[in-house]
Amino acid sequence: MNSIADIIVNQHNLLINLKEVIEAEKAALIEQDADRLLGLASNKAKLLNEIKLNDESLSAHPDNAELKTNADIVKQVENATNLLEECKTLNALNGKLIEHSMASLNRFSQALQASRNASSLTYDQKGKTSTISTLGNNLKA
Repeated sequence: MNSIADIIVNQHNLLINLKEVIEAEKAALIEQDADRLLGLASNKAKLLNEIKLNDESLSAHPDNAELKTNADIVKQVENATNLLEECKTLNALNGKLIEHSMASLNRFSQALQASRNASSLTYDQKGKTSTISTLGNNLKA
């Protein structure tokens, strides 16, 4: 079994990698690079799973009492906790960026539909409006 210090160092490295992925995710969101986002999402899920497994190793470690008593380890845990909070904040910002992008796409889609419908509008014999999809259906030539 690894020493508790080694597990914490590994956890810290995983969190650094997670932060880099989240920052790359933000760049891909801004650039609207869907292919890159898919790869980053997969990598992020893998890192989150590794972080979870590492956390479980820490809690099950026989020397886990050192997490609160050993000054060096307490400092490392504090650094990892701060890094985790930073990752959560960055991830929440990315979530807002995703919501904003989705809302923009929905508005754009609605504008396209309205434009298509407005330009395809025609009138029947009674003066009622109809869309172009019915144009020519009532011809008896």
